[in-house]
Amino acid sequence: MKYYRLKAAELLARLLPRRMSYGLARRVADFYIVFDKRGRECVISNLKQIHANSGVALSPRALRSLARENFLNFAKFLVDFFKFLRFDRRRMERIVHYGNLPAVLDGLLQHGKGIIFVSAHLGNWELGAAALAALGYKFNAVALWVPDEKVNNLYQQYRMSRGIHPIPFGRAARECIAALRRNEILGVIGDRDFSPANRTVEFFGRPARLPEGPAKLALATGAPLLPTFMVRLPDDTFAYIVDEPIWADKSRQSVDDIMRQVAVALERVIRQHSEQWFLFHDLWDIESDRALATAMAFGTAAGVTPIRSGQESPGNVSRRQDKTGA
Repeated sequence: MKYYRLKAAELLARLLPRRMSYGLARRVADFYIVFDKRGRECVISNLKQIHANSGVALSPRALRSLARENFLNFAKFLVDFFKFLRFDRRRMERIVHYGNLPAVLDGLLQHGKGIIFVSAHLGNWELGAAALAALGYKFNAVALWVPDEKVNNLYQQYRMSRGIHPIPFGRAARECIAALRRNEILGVIGDRDFSPANRTVEFFGRPARLPEGPAKLALATGAPLLPTFMVRLPDDTFAYIVDEPIWADKSRQSVDDIMRQVAVALERVIRQHSEQWFLFHDLWDIESDRALATAMAFGTAAGVTPIRSGQESPGNVSRRQDKTGA
């Protein structure tokens, strides 16, 4: 059933103009923000935590308004996921503002160690990877493999059609190291840990489970971590936000040290664009997050022997996203 919903969404996105697709997605988003009480309350709770940590106490009305904007931006993300299945460099240059990112990437690649491209479920991370692939960069992405073979194959076809090489989460270490040794870009999402690990890091003032894999890879390979995000602009074009590269020094730093540096970079951009951070559960409820994440990645709750390893797909970012058919 989900496979056919995905194909229907793909067909609609191709047939309808982008603006018309956004209008339809907006109506769907309004429906969900009214009837998906759990998702709405989680988004409001996350927004409250983010802004309270910044010293800003938003009123209940302001939080509801910001949450609605979050749902609407996510609906646009879904449209764009299907809309931009195939594109060339000329089309990308009309909607993507690359800024100094190509120069930064070229400079880091001169070191010959590859780049660990750390992003988040913010803005349009899928398009952010695809736009760089359209420029000719070798881009590998770690993501979840979904249990349904037809759906999983469809997700991978979507990614490969954009020039992205998917690496299955759960058995990714060897392929990740190989990609970095080939001096390629390795994309990882830094705001969700899909492993059963209990390691936490301070995130917006409270402990949260963030993935330790990027830090371990940086320490093991010497590759720089480059926190980079693609955000939506008011005119529905996109721009990259590029933070300073993080160079891990295994003689002086631990995994926890590097994870904290990554968390600070994530905090900066999420704080500025919280209406585009698409996390529809409470990240700071450690056990709930762990159970949900491992169920998504392995098909079982934390503490149960995994059935298979996984890749992150847009439709499995959260329970609510799965219901939308992404």
